[in-house]
Amino acid sequence: MVIEFTARHFHAPDNIRVYAESEVERLNKFNDRITNCQIILEHSHNDYMVEINVSIPRNKFNAKASTDNMTKSIDLAVNKTANQLKKHMEIIQSHH
Repeated sequence: MVIEFTARHFHAPDNIRVYAESEVERLNKFNDRITNCQIILEHSHNDYMVEINVSIPRNKFNAKASTDNMTKSIDLAVNKTANQLKKHMEIIQSHH
């Protein structure tokens, strides 16, 4: 999986980048065909918005989360993406 990391309107510290990348690595257990993952962090006013875009062959998944805490936003966005991947796998398996 190729991970692209972007921080908009602020400089993300290395520990946040490492944390975000390690969290999205967990998505591989829900679908091992993930080819690309974009992590976009945005800071505006007192909110931290995290957007995660995941690509697998023939599908794309997108999740956003916004809280007043960066790691909490990352966790929420990763969990939303994980739920989408789980649901997708259930649909695929129910058709076979």
